[in-house]
Amino acid sequence: MIQRVDTPEGMNDPWFVIWAESRAEKKVNQRIVAMGIETWLPMIKERHRWSDRWRDVECPLFPGYLFAKATNANWHAILRTPGVLTVVKEKGKPALLADSFVTSLRNVIGREGAIPEPVTERVEYAPGDEVIVQEGALSGVRGVVRERRGGRQLVIWVAEIGRGVAFTIGKALVRAAHGT
Repeated sequence: MIQRVDTPEGMNDPWFVIWAESRAEKKVNQRIVAMGIETWLPMIKERHRWSDRWRDVECPLFPGYLFAKATNANWHAILRTPGVLTVVKEKGKPALLADSFVTSLRNVIGREGAIPEPVTERVEYAPGDEVIVQEGALSGVRGVVRERRGGRQLVIWVAEIGRGVAFTIGKALVRAAHGT
């Protein structure tokens, strides 16, 4: 699914994964859109507590990252955008995501009312196990267990998105991917 910058000219514009400064994803997104480049910043609502109240806050699904659909020629302009640290690279070249992967990821994240398959067996996941998320915003996404945190949480790595995009999820929200 990851394609290199030296893709044929006839290919649709690829998606770059942009690594942005911490808590600047929305501003970076606006700046890149202002350049006429299509972007996607997946957001989720989280409930945050202040000392005196609770509030629903819209946060990036992948903190520090957003996606931009750009031509090979204008990824240098993206790098010069204030707030952009870099684009995620593979072997020194920008790692490119196929449009079909981003579309399927958008569909998974945007799906409402998805009914996950129940996890009936007690399974202990170990680093390296491939799993599929069953509930929440990432329902349907495949990933690899990177580490276990306590008895109830896993850090899942989604390879197609690039380095550093791991998220912590409860063990009950995933199932083993073998056999699918």
